[in-house]
Parts: sequence; structure tokens; C-alpha cells
Amino acid sequence: MAEQGLPELFDALRWRWKPAALIALCIFVGAFLYIQKLPSKYDAKAVVAISPRADVPAAGADTVRVGAPKFVALAEAPKTAARIGALTGLSRQTLEKAVNASVPVDTGNVSITVRLENPSKAANVANLYANDVIDFSKNDPLLTGELVAAAVPPTTPAAPPRRLLEAAALIVGVLVGVGVSLLLERGRPRLRSWRGIARMTGYPVVGRVPSARALRTRPTEAFSDPVTGSAFRTLRANIEPQLRDEKVGVLLVTSASKSDGKTTVAAALAEALGRVGMNVLLVDADLKRPRVARLVGMNGQIGLPEVLRGKVSLARAVQPGWTNQVSVLPATADVDGGDLIAQHFGDVIQEARKRFDLVVIDAPPLLGTDDARTMAPIADGVLLVVSAGSIANPVNEAILALESLKAPLLGIIGNRLKEARGFYY
Repeated sequence: MAEQGLPELFDALRWRWKPAALIALCIFVGAFLYIQKLPSKYDAKAVVAISPRADVPAAGADTVRVGAPKFVALAEAPKTAARIGALTGLSRQTLEKAVNASVPVDTGNVSITVRLENPSKAANVANLYANDVIDFSKNDPLLTGELVAAAVPPTTPAAPPRRLLEAAALIVGVLVGVGVSLLLERGRPRLRSWRGIARMTGYPVVGRVPSARALRTRPTEAFSDPVTGSAFRTLRANIEPQLRDEKVGVLLVTSASKSDGKTTVAAALAEALGRVGMNVLLVDADLKRPRVARLVGMNGQIGLPEVLRGKVSLARAVQPGWTNQVSVLPATADVDGGDLIAQHFGDVIQEARKRFDLVVIDAPPLLGTDDARTMAPIADGVLLVVSAGSIANPVNEAILALESLKAPLLGIIGNRLKEARGFYY
């Protein structure tokens, strides 16, 4: 992902936010419950002031500054911990971890802080340490100690820092979630945007069809929606030069897998081409899952299978479409469709070329069936429909199949893209 830049990185996170959020939530909840179970610890603090003895005129501030650290060493000494432990019932190891003594800079105050789970016991231990320091100072020839602030039981815990730990857990959860999501995206990449489709396939995206209710409910009314109509007019404008310059009379629309919306795209594209005066025939050549008749609301009992079997003529099977300049050759499912396509489809299309300006074939998916591979070499141009969210590997496999067949792939049509509506004029 790093070499693809920040836009692609953010695009991947945009589509993988659900697993990232789930992982982050699980880590945060687990850490939160663990943090709540941690015992609270309280800090009790006693302060002993170290000063020069009154009967030693030579002792002064420098004497205090030099001599005060030995009282800190006394407070933190293992022997002191053992001695205080015998009085309180706490182990030496516990007290060594609990006690912290220090002398602030340029002062003679020895601060003794004791951190324990019981606030009363923490205050008691801190005062015992302070008294021990004072007793030790009685034998010092230069300095003396005086308790200036006795420890009192604290009311609020000093540790653990729950809010800080919870914030850290949240940050770690988010980072782990993002990392796992990016690994998922890299391990099983999906084509989310038209940029990703173009980069992954190496072919131009000639059409960017948005996700629109008009296409899901009634594709024949696609042009009633300004955004959808604009998308298919743009698709028409992009392929018109190829249709004209390369004399494309048969255009095959297919996809890598099922449910990519190829039938809807083929029907709307046929209407878009018919709107500029072309006499277009839309052929439902998917004899396993024919859908054109149902989409356009016509009777498909007589159609392509009957023409392939020689039972009816092409002229009789073709029906007027839902709009001017568009005719439809419907179909029904046929168990022998693969054999019929291989034997007679080329002849049917050759006849259709003579009767129509352009033949748009709604072909089956390229993967999982041999029908589309049989039809592709017959066509003058192929358009591959790729739905947003498609896994990249099947799409690449479909493109390799077309290239091995030497089928003229004119470009990719991105379907159900989440384009901003402001993109369309």
C-alpha cells in the first residue's frame, strides 16, 4: 500500500473501516475491563526537614545540601525496609517497591512517599519511615531532622493511571485494526473505485456508472435520472470513436462473475446508442440466467434458443424494445445453450449485422462458463463490467481470458461506483 500513496491508503481504510472498528473495539473493551480490575494504589507523603544543629556554628546550607542525600539513602535501604516491615507485617520486597525518597533541589526537605493499596497503611508506613529518619538524625554530629508534614491517609488513588491506560488502549486498538485491515486489503484486494480498476487492470475505464435506485428498480427508466443518464451518455461518448473508427458492429458486454450488473448496463447502453439514431439490437445471450425480458417487461418465450434451433426466424423472434431505435432478442434458460451457442450463434449474429446498425450482446460471465468465451471472438468489441467491491483476482483472470482469445477489449465499465453526485454536471 505504501507505494500507492496516501489517497489509495485512505481509500482502502474507507472500505475496510468495519473490521478496523471491530478490532479496535475488541481490544479497547478487553483492555478497559482489565484496567478496571487493577487494584487502586494510594500515595501517602511525609516530609522531614533537615537543618544544621544549633550547637554546631560551622554547619550551614552547604552542609545540609551535602548531607541530606544520606537520609534518602537511609530511607531506601533494604535494612530500613526490613526493620519497618517487621513493625507493619509487610515484606521487605514490598516496601522496597513502595517507598520513594527524594530531596528537592536547593532544599533540605526529605520527601518520603509510600504507595500501597490501603491508604491508611500507606500513611502509617510513611510516618514510620519519617520517624526512622528523625531517629537516625539524632546521632548525626552536624544535622538534625524534624517532621514538618506528617502523612495522612489519601482520599484519591494515585495509580494506576486509568484514563491514560484507556487512551493508550484505544490508540493501540485503532492502530492494530488499521494494520489488520490493510493486510486484508493487500491479501485479498478489492476494486473499490474507478482509479483502482484502471490501475489493477491496465485498461481504461470508459464508463463510470453510479449506484442508483433507478437502475435497481427499473433499468428501462435509467435516463429519467439525470445522474444515471449522464453516466451512460458519457459512456456512449467514450466508446463512439472506437465504434466509428474501428467499424464495430457487434458489441459484447460481459463480466468476470455473476451479479456485476452487466445486463442492466447492456440495456442502458443500448438505449444510449439508440438515442443518437442508431438502430440497435439487444441480444440476451445468457442462456443460463436470462434476464433481459424480465428487465424490460416483455414476453421471452420465443427468442434466441428457438432461433438457434432453427424453429423460428430471427425476424420473428426480435421484438420492439422499450424505446425507439432499440429492438430486443430475448431468451429463456436452455440446458443445451452451450452447444447451441457454439454451433449456430455466429450465424445468427452475422444475420443480425445486416439488419441493425449495432448489435449489443448481453453475454454470460467469463468465469464459470464457456459461453462468453465462445462469443467473444465473434464480437468486434468487448466491454467488461466490473462492480465496485469486486475481488481483483477474478477480474484479472477474466482479462487474461479475453487476451488469450484475442478478443478486442475496448475498456472497463465501473458499475455501482460511489461517485459524489457533484461530479456530474
